Amino acid sequence: MNKDYENVLEDLALVYRLKQQAEAHKKESDALLEATRVLLTAVDEKDLYKKMFSVFKGLYNYEFCFVLENESAGKMRCINSTHSPLLNTVWKIDDTLSRAVKSEPVALFNIQQQPTWQQHLSLFETPVTSVLYCPFKVHQQQAVIVFCHQSLGYYTQEYVDMANRYRTFTEQMAMGMQAKLMALETVRLKEEKAKVEKSLIDSEKMASLGLLAAGVAHEINNPIAFINSNIHFLRNVLPALSEMQEIVLKLASSSSAEERTEIAKAAISWQSHNKIDSLSDEIADICGESEEGLNRVTEIITSLRSFSHDADIADDETINVNDCITHALRLVNSELKHRIKIQQHLTDVPFIKGKTGKLNQILVNLFVNAAQAMEDGDKLTITSYEEGENTIITVKDTGCGIEKHALQKLFEPFYTTKPTGKGTGLGLYISFSIVEAMGGTIDVDSEVNVGTTFTLSFPSIGTNKKTAQSCGLGTLDSNS
Repeated sequence: MNKDYENVLEDLALVYRLKQQAEAHKKESDALLEATRVLLTAVDEKDLYKKMFSVFKGLYNYEFCFVLENESAGKMRCINSTHSPLLNTVWKIDDTLSRAVKSEPVALFNIQQQPTWQQHLSLFETPVTSVLYCPFKVHQQQAVIVFCHQSLGYYTQEYVDMANRYRTFTEQMAMGMQAKLMALETVRLKEEKAKVEKSLIDSEKMASLGLLAAGVAHEINNPIAFINSNIHFLRNVLPALSEMQEIVLKLASSSSAEERTEIAKAAISWQSHNKIDSLSDEIADICGESEEGLNRVTEIITSLRSFSHDADIADDETINVNDCITHALRLVNSELKHRIKIQQHLTDVPFIKGKTGKLNQILVNLFVNAAQAMEDGDKLTITSYEEGENTIITVKDTGCGIEKHALQKLFEPFYTTKPTGKGTGLGLYISFSIVEAMGGTIDVDSEVNVGTTFTLSFPSIGTNKKTAQSCGLGTLDSNS
């Protein structure tokens, strides 16, 4: 009977031990799942550490928690903590901390008498007495998590055993934290890179506008000047027209032959001075010229807006390539007019995705570069065509060409073959960045004293429904 009773007690003890082990494993599994969730949901470094400390809170039940990493010989530094005054504090490695650094968990019954702790105790809001050092290794570097509790002797051998049991978990979580921090840093760097690139693009755009400003102003001033002259002419002929109106009104209200005879004499006199037929023709010509001038101004302003106003437009805007070429040529017309022959061979190409303003910026940069590389009488040829699933644009000039050693560095930032003060070295770098962001490619082929050809290739997204005529296809000679 006693034998059976002892067997039952042993079985009960075994069940109790197994139950404890199962609970410990469940607790560890729950912590691991929570740690995984933390790593997946953390939005920044501060949030990540806050959630990590929350996971350890469920395991070690601390009042304060902080992480120490090796600083220099005999010293460690606090790199993160639940209590901000501890951040960046430097800790001398004494015998107990040395044991932890060398990978052995240590529980301190009362730290009030520990020399290492004396200079730091005043930083705590509430007194702490019991401490647990939990070592872990991450990226081949030894570190220690320090758990603090206000109860004397709170961290017993049970917690030391727990620290040993959870060491792999702690190291895995620390490694996961480092990976998450690297991912967050990558995201931050990408965001900063995007801001810098946007700033560079905007700066280059403003520089291009500054370069073209005088020419664009001249293109706008010309039609405005003759419209102003036409308005001045119309203002001068208004009195004569009013006089004719009075003659007509008098004739309509006349009641006698004598009165009508006098009015007829006045009409003949008016006719001899004003030539009604030629005046009508002049007014018709003036209206036609003024309308044409206003259309030119409208086109230039539309091109400017297309070039500069794309901040609120989605990157997946549908772009008509041929329209962009027309707008860009209009903006650089003053750089080319009466000097360079322009030929356009534009076919009915599919649309592409991106921002119209950015494609215009690329084209303006290429056209200006070509203009600066060419002499009077040279030729600029712009072509658009479809090749497979891509829309292609080529910009070919008959200028001075680019030497082969320069071709290799042509798209590098701040590299320029232009004289000092003539270029920033950012135009082609930014053009390359924009094309790449749009999923396209840009290639250059050049021969000294023969000319240069830039080829832009973009993924097509659909068919351009505009006719060739509406896109201004054919050949345009700017000298004509």
